[in-house]
Amino acid sequence: MIRSRRPGRWVPSLLAGALAAAMLAAAFSEWRAGLEPVAIGAGPAPAGGAAAPEVPPQPAIALDPAQAAAVLERPVFSPTRRRPEARPAAPKAGAQGPAATARSSEPPPPQLRFTLVGILRDGAGALAVLKPPDGQPAQALRAGQALDGWTLQRIGVDRASFRNGSFERELVLDFRHGPAAKP
Repeated sequence: MIRSRRPGRWVPSLLAGALAAAMLAAAFSEWRAGLEPVAIGAGPAPAGGAAAPEVPPQPAIALDPAQAAAVLERPVFSPTRRRPEARPAAPKAGAQGPAATARSSEPPPPQLRFTLVGILRDGAGALAVLKPPDGQPAQALRAGQALDGWTLQRIGVDRASFRNGSFERELVLDFRHGPAAKP
């Protein structure tokens, strides 16, 4: 028995292979053309090494004064798109006033004698991990808890804010040193 070799079975596969090869060749030639350097049609250099002709300056964009006022009233980089309020000028070092005497009569707050070594987040909120300088074990505090007279107010992504009376301080995690090496 002799099988008939019908061209209908292998012709579509042959045509698909030829088409794929042609597309691959076209893509390769386009890729190669992109790698060749492009010649820039610069004319001959002027005699005597003269500089290139100057480009005329572009005109500035002119805004109508009403438009300029609207732009200044709604600054782009302000989160609220409102002009920031003017802050009062800081008093000079030699200035004496009621605020200066009130501040001088209030005793300074105790120093923060601990460092922020970590922030943990769990289902109940966040914990600030604080380490005392005298080698005692680290302590974890939630917002509202106190340590050495300082009450933890807020816990951020990489910082914690503490309040002692009218004084507020902020501790920031220091990532420069990395974790301590294990013994």
